[in-house]
Amino acid sequence: MRGKELTSEQRERIIGAYLSGIKQNVISTQLNIPTSTINDTIKRYKKTHTTTPKKRPGRPKTFTQRDTRALQRIIRSNRFASLSVLTSKVNSTLGTTLHNDTVRKYLHNEGFGSYATKKKPLLTEKQQAKRLRWCKQKRNWVEEWKRIVWSDESRFCLFKSDGRTRVWRNTEEAYRKDCIQHTVKFGGGSVMFWGCFSWDGIGPLVLVDGNMNSDDYVNVLANNFIPWVRNYPDAILQQDGAPCHTSAYSLWWLSTHNVRTLDWVAQSPDINPIENLWNHLDYQVRRRTPLPQTKEELVSAIQEEWSRISIDVLQRLVLSLPHHTNAIIKAKGGPTKY
Repeated sequence: MRGKELTSEQRERIIGAYLSGIKQNVISTQLNIPTSTINDTIKRYKKTHTTTPKKRPGRPKTFTQRDTRALQRIIRSNRFASLSVLTSKVNSTLGTTLHNDTVRKYLHNEGFGSYATKKKPLLTEKQQAKRLRWCKQKRNWVEEWKRIVWSDESRFCLFKSDGRTRVWRNTEEAYRKDCIQHTVKFGGGSVMFWGCFSWDGIGPLVLVDGNMNSDDYVNVLANNFIPWVRNYPDAILQQDGAPCHTSAYSLWWLSTHNVRTLDWVAQSPDINPIENLWNHLDYQVRRRTPLPQTKEELVSAIQEEWSRISIDVLQRLVLSLPHHTNAIIKAKGGPTKY
């Protein structure tokens, strides 16, 4: 921290003594001023020929409303920029020389912080419109959800990278399009399963060898889904728009075997409660001690934890669906927290 400024009178006395030939250590003793300050004052006088120092920069200026609006524009156009990049942009735009810590303080004052991004599927405007329409059609469903058999594939990894990206936003912007990290389904993994469940209970869990095609999917349905679903004659199968689900062969097979399907909208894992079930299953596997070390151990652990899923967990997921659809309606078809 810099010390207190010398008064004008003190500076003049120092320079007067110096010009009279008095040594600097003697001036320091006489005026009770540190020798380093005496030296700096004389050095400045030699350079500028004046006893008046340059004006200190002082505290950064208080942002005006115009400055604040400019800061907000900079943030919203550079959501994923580092703090140093934002500081450079702010200084070049506003003509300031602010430090990173000062810019961070201003950002916090405006409600902006650096958060890990939420990962959500990339949605087009057309997909958002379809999601909104679908949820509005089903916003009053209660008992209808209990007839749906929720199904999907999921990959499980032995190790997961953090993969976190940080974004500047306020607390209400977590699911804005420009604040989320878009994902592509099936971004890699070690083993893949197909599974299903309904209000009435857990369904079969099937290990898939490699990537699933139409033949594999039909075989899974024929050998696992059909024997199980016979106990639920009013059931309606939910499946997403994956190519193996919607191929001509798969649709023909479903039709010829009288399997009713739920109309579905693309890029909507936040409506499908089995996504939350996969997360629950993954959590249960990850908390095992010791953790699975090989693919064989991972498969065994997943199958064991699947068999332990309680009916209460399944029914809570189904009962949460009105909250999911209402959230999508509120977001006008956009991403939600689910």
